[in-house]
Amino acid sequence: MKAVLVATIGTRDLMFQVVSGEWYNVGDDQMRNDIIGEQAEVLADLSLEPMSYRGLTQVLFEQLDNCRDRLKPVILGKLLQEQASEIERVYLIGTNQSSNVREREKDTIYACELIKDWLACQYQIPAEIISLGSDGINPANFEQMFGWWRRVWQEQIQVQPQQPIWLCLKGGVGQTSEASRISSLSLYGDRIRFFEFAQNRQANRSGIPSDYSGPFLGTNYLWDRTQQQALQLLERYDYAGIWDLLNPYFTQDSTGFGATPTLVKAGIAWNQGEFKTFFQLAKAILTVPEQRQELSWWWIAYEQAQLAVIRLQQNHTAEAMLHSFRAVEGILWEWAIATFPEVQHRPDQYPLLLPSIKQRYPKLANDYDSQQARTSSVELRGMMLRNLLELAIPQTAYSQDFKAFWETARHKRNMLSHRLGGLPEKDVLTAWGRDINKPEQWEIRILNCLNLVTGKSFKSLTQASLLAKVHLQVKQAIASYQP
Repeated sequence: MKAVLVATIGTRDLMFQVVSGEWYNVGDDQMRNDIIGEQAEVLADLSLEPMSYRGLTQVLFEQLDNCRDRLKPVILGKLLQEQASEIERVYLIGTNQSSNVREREKDTIYACELIKDWLACQYQIPAEIISLGSDGINPANFEQMFGWWRRVWQEQIQVQPQQPIWLCLKGGVGQTSEASRISSLSLYGDRIRFFEFAQNRQANRSGIPSDYSGPFLGTNYLWDRTQQQALQLLERYDYAGIWDLLNPYFTQDSTGFGATPTLVKAGIAWNQGEFKTFFQLAKAILTVPEQRQELSWWWIAYEQAQLAVIRLQQNHTAEAMLHSFRAVEGILWEWAIATFPEVQHRPDQYPLLLPSIKQRYPKLANDYDSQQARTSSVELRGMMLRNLLELAIPQTAYSQDFKAFWETARHKRNMLSHRLGGLPEKDVLTAWGRDINKPEQWEIRILNCLNLVTGKSFKSLTQASLLAKVHLQVKQAIASYQP
């Protein structure tokens, strides 16, 4: 979508070409080292007596048919030349104060008319002039200007939803520019872009307009508030919210943020349970040992369990229950597939248990034959999975943690999967044992189950999860960034 450009016009915004071919600034009335001012050069070229800036620009406007080719904007010129195809409409803010106001001599209303004509002739871009000061508003009074800008944004400047707004605030007094900046940001946020301009007198004399830089993200002026919002979202692991909030900054300053945009995308993938995608996005910041985790059959189970912990922190209790159970159930299948040739992996189905398992564990024979007689094939789930686990890892048979998993947690998971409604946090905790009444105890129970199967000795799910490193780096990057 093309942008709307809003520019405050000052007394140094126009240049005029004299008969010698040189270009002079119409509003520059300062003498330098006894050298005649540029405005005086313009007056002399037009055979005019000394007059105010307002008077000179009025004369130029009245004689526009004779001098149109000798006028061009010096500050906005290069931006308009290079970005004309990206601009839908221009709003020019010019002063037009009452006759009893001393600063009336510096009014820019006719300069606006000249720039409007230049835009129409050069690029066929429609422009609208918004007059400031005729109603007694003082451009140097910030409070008055803030209220004036609020009305102008709401009543006179027309922008479409999501349309970019470019602000060029070089002209006019500082109070006018600052009121425009703050009022626009409060209304339009990250739709605002700013441009800065650098005068080059030597180039200007040759008719070359001033250089510009930008667009700069308008919300750089609101970074402190945005930064705090991002850090609050990060506390809740809301990576999608962080992306929406900071994406305009990422777009403008990808170098300053380094790997942060990619890591935020990694966090989004992690929240969606897309752990393989998460790993590929986060891989660059991981150590070699951390990268090896991705090759381990047990790695995703720890990430799944950590996701359950995060969901509980976010008060998504039903998801916390499902993810916690899936973490332990899933690691049992991954363990069996990685450990026993007799276990056959099937995508999107329960693993198959081959008859040769009876030779390895004769105590499974009766249960195996009984199930095979009923279903022809034996799936590794339920009591068959529990029996295999307890034969292979005897400690699990005496584990209070696994007892809670097989009994109360599995029952609650099944009930949750077949009913509508929410789930109180208390029910999530007690589903893993009546002795569990704090989230920290619940996390340790899940961790103990995983460690018992994997033989690892992680002290916390945070230690086992690769997200922790990503999370810390994103937090540090946001906390230290300055636009």
